[in-house]
Amino acid sequence: MQELSRRERKKKDTYEKLFATAMQLFRTHGFDATSIEQITQKADVGKGTFYNYFPSKEAVVLEFSRQAHRELIDRRRTHQAFSTRERLEELLKDWADFMVADRELAWVAVRNREMSAQDLNLHYGLQAIITLGQREGEISGEYDSAFLAETLEGMMLQHFISWHVSQQGDLHQEMSHVLAVFMDGLGRRQRQA
Repeated sequence: MQELSRRERKKKDTYEKLFATAMQLFRTHGFDATSIEQITQKADVGKGTFYNYFPSKEAVVLEFSRQAHRELIDRRRTHQAFSTRERLEELLKDWADFMVADRELAWVAVRNREMSAQDLNLHYGLQAIITLGQREGEISGEYDSAFLAETLEGMMLQHFISWHVSQQGDLHQEMSHVLAVFMDGLGRRQRQA
């Protein structure tokens, strides 16, 4: 691996400092109550420097979400669940844990999803599990795995939005219901002769 130049190290350090400072302030004071000026003052950089790394406060949260989804998927790769349903149950449980733990920031990320076309970690993680389930005959191969992953992800996000807005219920239970509807509707069907 090539060593970073001094300039690249400095840029990386500034990026990490801005990111960590913003996240700390968001968690302490709330997303809406935190200004870019507060972030740059605490990070001891000029306001313009923030915009060299992030186009907005929302972009910081989207990066946080992208990293969290990548870590969530990476953890799933090392877990040896036996069935497709178990793999998806674990992933949806971990996702719900993340969404509940960082409810406000998760809401900001969901509200601004269209800004973050590069955050496809969750989608690709779901697609990988579904593709494996199709190969193992646990999910019908009638539909493209990307379509199925998009459908499941859409169901997950819609139920998160409802849960967040209503401020009622249990997101983990909602994810159990989502998975039941998804899997029971996609169980491999026996063809009638």
